[in-house]
Amino acid sequence: MNNQNEDSLSPPSVQREYEDPWNKLNIDLEAVKFNYRYLKSQLPPRAIFYAVLKSDAYGHDLKEIGKVLSQSGCMHFAVESPQEGIRLRNEGITGDILLMNPIPTWMAELSIRHDLSVSVIHESILQPLEEAAQLMGKICRIHLNVNIGLNRMGIAPSKILKIAKEAASKPHIELEGLFGQPSDSTSDLESFKHLKNIYEKLKSEDVAPIYLHFANSTTFLAHPETIADGVRLGILLYGVLPPEQYKVKTKPNQLKPVMSLKTEIVQIRQLPIGSKIGYHSKEKTERDLIIGTIPIGYNHGLDRKLLNGGYVIVHEQKALFIGAISMNSSTIDITEIKDVEIEDEVVIIGRQGKQEININELAEKSDTIAAELMMRFGKSIARNYQIDEQDVTSEIIIEQKKTDDIHIRYFQTENELPEWMNVYNIANFLQTHLIPFDDPKDVISTAVEYALSAHPGGKGFILLATINEKLLGVVVCIRIDKVGIIPENLIVYVCVHQNYRGKGLGSRLVQEAIDCADGDVKLHVEKTNPAIKLYKKLGFKDDYIEMRFLK
Repeated sequence: MNNQNEDSLSPPSVQREYEDPWNKLNIDLEAVKFNYRYLKSQLPPRAIFYAVLKSDAYGHDLKEIGKVLSQSGCMHFAVESPQEGIRLRNEGITGDILLMNPIPTWMAELSIRHDLSVSVIHESILQPLEEAAQLMGKICRIHLNVNIGLNRMGIAPSKILKIAKEAASKPHIELEGLFGQPSDSTSDLESFKHLKNIYEKLKSEDVAPIYLHFANSTTFLAHPETIADGVRLGILLYGVLPPEQYKVKTKPNQLKPVMSLKTEIVQIRQLPIGSKIGYHSKEKTERDLIIGTIPIGYNHGLDRKLLNGGYVIVHEQKALFIGAISMNSSTIDITEIKDVEIEDEVVIIGRQGKQEININELAEKSDTIAAELMMRFGKSIARNYQIDEQDVTSEIIIEQKKTDDIHIRYFQTENELPEWMNVYNIANFLQTHLIPFDDPKDVISTAVEYALSAHPGGKGFILLATINEKLLGVVVCIRIDKVGIIPENLIVYVCVHQNYRGKGLGSRLVQEAIDCADGDVKLHVEKTNPAIKLYKKLGFKDDYIEMRFLK
């Protein structure tokens, strides 16, 4: 298992990612910026604004939404899990990132390493957080989640003082926030009063957190008096009303929808009276029809309930769904719409001329809520992003960069890897760029899996050097049991992309690995590998010779 040397060539361009041939899920990043600034303007100056980006930013893409909000001045983010928090950190986002869901004890070190604020619902997590923070010489920020009526998760009000005191007694834990979730719009004022009373009680005992945040999007609109301390706003950021406000036709005209979904007519067919449409159809048409087929179905997020009055927009007119909504296609009635042709635009969500389909309207026809539809579409259809009315999903040419523009990221488990990277990609990169010092791919994959704790008994870490979503360098380090004078950490691979060598990236990777490793470090390198000079320069000594007997 060996390491590669460095020389210099120009980097290639980053190619365009996969694009759906017909269905366009458009994400308007300018609308995100506008909505954030408008909502922020409605808050008192001292109120904390947590932008809720959980569940992949409601299907809009955590990475893109997080970046544009950060660029707009947002400094507080709320996510679902450490994985989502780490994705934001990997994009260079330095603001406060709150984990709204609790974490298991084994994720304490991971969360603190990436400076994530932890939601506490039980005192059992406090000691693991304290020990992990002490080990790393850091402070762990926590938010106490109080059950004030939702009865889903949270600390019982009768226990909050005891847990707050215990947290305050630990030198490496900081009480950053107190929050609760209102159950519905009829009881949110009572819940808010309850939370304020708890906060005042903690204040009198000198264990009050820095922040209090209560209002979600529904409460923000219904009861502005609850927003003075802090808010957590999700669905409003994406220009969508919560179901409660949509039902009573509340319409803040200032907000702009972020997501729109469009497709095309791919086939037109004339059907005589008495025809059947789609799989297992029992009903026959009662008149001559012209139907259009669109390449979107329940696999993409459409609900089969849309047959009950659901429609799309074609030529600025409504076209009802007809026949079954299939896995990857649906049919619409275009009999009364003139001059429809193949490739004509069809709007599922969004505006066409004077006609518009709001996602709440589509959700109502689907017997669900807008948030669920947004996440369905976001998981199944390739997203296109627009900013300043320009499509930013087109090919990006990267000019030659200095290594200072390269991000080096630390990973301990496969689940922490960014969504565009997996073990296979890493192994393939290593085999390609380690030549002539490469190993068989199965050997490389085993080492990577071991370092990411995916192999039984495995532990260690990997470092990935990237620009945007392009992999430029890898270090694979595995942890071994300490036996006498044998170092605990073994660097199995150090590899730099062939086009990025000679710029100091290899030195940065090895030095970072030394800094990350807990204890002494050794590495494997073939004696003919010119990288030996680099390792000696970094302080490695060749006093010992490793000899192997291979059975």
